[in-house]
Order: sequence, then C-alpha cells, then structure tokens
Amino acid sequence: MKNRRSFLAAVVSGGTALALAKIDPAVAQSSPVPSPSAKPPTAASLAIAATFQKFDGALSDADLQAIARAIDANNDTARSLNPKKKRLANGAAPAVHFAVTGNDR
Repeated sequence: MKNRRSFLAAVVSGGTALALAKIDPAVAQSSPVPSPSAKPPTAASLAIAATFQKFDGALSDADLQAIARAIDANNDTARSLNPKKKRLANGAAPAVHFAVTGNDR
C-alpha cells in the first residue's frame, strides 16, 4: 500500500464488498441458517447501513440488515484483536518516508 489512507480504504471496501457480495445459490443451500436468537444489529450499524441507500437505491431492508450485521461482526473482530484496548504511543508507529523517484512530476 502507498500510505495509511489507501490501506484503510482497502480494508473498508473489502468489508463492504463482502457484505454486499451475492451468494452462489448452491453454496447458500448448504450453509447453515442463522438462529433467530442471534443478536440484532445495533442502531449505529443500522444507521451506517442506511447511508448506503444513497449510493444504491435498490437495496432492500434485508440487504441493509445484512450490511449492518457485517458491520457489527467487523467491530466484534476489531475488539477481539485488542481486548485490553491498549493504545499505541505516538512513537510506536512505523516511520513512513515518501520519496520522489525519476521525473514523475
């Protein structure tokens, strides 16, 4: 990745793409059905998912629910990666050096 912004954009778009990906019918039949006792998406994730309708007005309520559940799943995964909520010190970040090579102005 060129920089942190491109990395974050790739991470966010990857999670969104997974949430919006169509499932192959053969795979969908073999996958287990989620139990109705699964926790519903949070209000914050539903609000974020609702903003996606600005970009695609054809999204159904079921699509928005799936996107919101994917957002919550990503947040749960992020919490599990840093359970003690330790923050990096300012000097702990890697030094990024940008350089201009050649005549690519």
